[in-house]
Order: sequence, then structure tokens, then C-alpha cells
Amino acid sequence: MFTDVRLIADAPPDAERLSARALALLKDLQTGPVPVSYAIAYVHLAGLNGEVSGALQPFVEQGTAVPEKIWRDLYDHHILGSGGAMSDSMSDTLQRILTSVSANISEARRSTDDFSAEVRRAVAEIDATPGGPPDVLLAAAKRLLTAAESTCARAGALQARLEAAMADAEQLRAELEEQRRAAMVDPLTGLLNRRGMDAEFEALLQVGATKGFSVLMVDIDRFKAINDSFGHSVGDALIRNVAQAIRGCIRKTDHAVRYGGEEFLVILPETTGKRAMIVAEAIRTKVASLRLVRRTDNLQLPAITVSIGVASSYAGDDADAIVNRADRAMYQSKQEGRNQVTCA
Repeated sequence: MFTDVRLIADAPPDAERLSARALALLKDLQTGPVPVSYAIAYVHLAGLNGEVSGALQPFVEQGTAVPEKIWRDLYDHHILGSGGAMSDSMSDTLQRILTSVSANISEARRSTDDFSAEVRRAVAEIDATPGGPPDVLLAAAKRLLTAAESTCARAGALQARLEAAMADAEQLRAELEEQRRAAMVDPLTGLLNRRGMDAEFEALLQVGATKGFSVLMVDIDRFKAINDSFGHSVGDALIRNVAQAIRGCIRKTDHAVRYGGEEFLVILPETTGKRAMIVAEAIRTKVASLRLVRRTDNLQLPAITVSIGVASSYAGDDADAIVNRADRAMYQSKQEGRNQVTCA
């Protein structure tokens, strides 16, 4: 389970309080407010991820330092969700935000303390001279007014700095979201990669008990022979064209995946086996109609076909079970002559 970065960036009503508590917690755990540890502390205190809280709680209870490796592992596995580290620019931006927020909290505390001290001094003077001369009372009132004006001015400056920090945070949120999306997309085809597939399966299986779904396993027939004969650039172009054909046959709510090499997987939410067979046949027909020509010499490539396996979810299925059924059905299509659709 990982925490969507949007849940961290979309501040709850008590975000300022949580930020202050996160900084205090890091101090208790003998850790500086660096981006990775701050994000984990915030997620824990906000109750956004039970696994993160479970891992951190023993250190919180004992008040002992958390090893750097644990901070990093928690961050990589539960926040980024992509197994990758933050870029240097993102890390610098988050560090700047944290430093700014910490400084602003300290400034607000100092401003409040100064004003409180001035009020106490003025009250003490007034108490010491009950019914005293008007000039003493007037001087005390003027000091209170001056202190109030100073506090208002400092509050205005603080608000401006906080707004700048929020703008930085929004930019960082967008960059992190883009990184998260990029980590789930195959660069050659623009389809989901295996990591993106895992995320979609996780979401589907959470509602799988009430809403079934189907999976297609699609494999380009005799791809190795084409790749060996015409070269890798032609092979890549063929993969891109098949990916485009698949995308053109499915709904916006469906998910096409480059499963590996010349193999694709299609996830069809809320789709019965009968409907999935219709989609699979549409893909098979569309690919078979492709006429590809090598640009360098206008040589027409051999006819392109795909073999497809179809499987629908059962109660209690996990991702591996349904993918394996679709894969076996696809190999049955291969064994029976290729360019076919087989239902598991």
C-alpha cells in the first residue's frame, strides 16, 4: 500500500497543526526536518497510512532515533509508490518549504510572545497606578496600540511567506504527480507498464467481490522473426502500431498495458466474459487489417496478427490467478494456429 502524494499535498483543515506536530516529532526522534523524514512523520500523524504508522510507532513510544534506512524504505515503499527516489530539484524544493514553514512558525511564536509581554507590562503599570495620572494611562495605551500594530504587520508578512510556501508546495505536488505517472507508463507505447498494471489491479480487486472484470492477454504472432528480419526499429514501430490499435478498441475506463516485449494485457472493468470476447475480436481484427511499410525503402511488412486469451474474474481471485488464466488461453490460441481468440 502506498500513500498518494495528492493526499499529502491536499492540506487538511488542521495542516498547520500537523506540520508543527511533525516537526516536534522529528525532534523527539532525533531527526532533522529533511524531506523524507518530514513526509513520513506527517503521514503518520495525519493517519494516512496504517503501515507507515505501524512501522514508526515503536520508535515513537520509546522515543528512540529512527535509522535513516527505515525512513528511506518507508518513503520509497509507501509514499512515492514508484520505487524511485525524489529528484534533487524536488528534494531541494521540499527542503525549502519545510525550512520556510519552520521559520514562519517560530516567527509567529516570537510575535505572539512579544505582544503578550508588552500587554503584561502595560497591565502591570496600570495596576501599579490605580486612578493615577492620565499621562501614565495614555502612555500604556499607546504602547499597547504600537504592539498591536507591530503584530499585525508581522502577521501580514508571515501570511505572504506562507502563501509563497504554499505555491512552492503546489508546484512540488504537480512535479511529484508527474513523476508518479511517468513511473507507471511504458515509454515506447504510452501504455501502462507493469507497475501501472499492479496499481489498477489493486484498485479493481478492492471492489472485485461485487463488480467483476475481465482481462485480455495479447501477443504479436511471429514477432521474433519480424524483428530479426527487419531490425529493432521496425520491431519497435510494430509494437507501437499494435498498441495504438488496442487503444482504439477499448473504452476510456479500460486499461491497456505493455506486459513485456511483444505482449500486451488489457484490463476491462465491469466487463463480462461475453463482452470481453467481443473486445478481443475487435482487437484481433483491427491488428490483422494493419498494413505496415518500412519508410527507408517502402517495403511492405508481412501481415501482422495477434493471439489473444480472455479470462474473467472469479470471487477470491488475485491478479496472478486471472492473468495466468488469460495467459494460458492465449497460448491455446497460439497452439491452434494463431490469429485467434480463446476464452479461459
